Amino acid sequence: MSVYDLSAGQSAEVIAVNVDGAAAERLYSLGIRKGAKVKCVAFSLFGVSVLVLCGYNRIGLRKAVAERIEVHIC
Repeated sequence: MSVYDLSAGQSAEVIAVNVDGAAAERLYSLGIRKGAKVKCVAFSLFGVSVLVLCGYNRIGLRKAVAERIEVHIC
């Protein structure tokens, strides 16, 4: 299951981040790493992006990136 598959308001724990390069470094610096707790806040109008909460950070992720972050529902 990926971050994009979560419903709004649902929380999960990150299992793996399957992103490479600068995007992986950015996610890591914002707290999205293995073992982190994330919460899906909302989706954009046409579902092209998702807003997640990780710690005190609100992070907007494109669908392509959100689908590569594997999670397990808490």
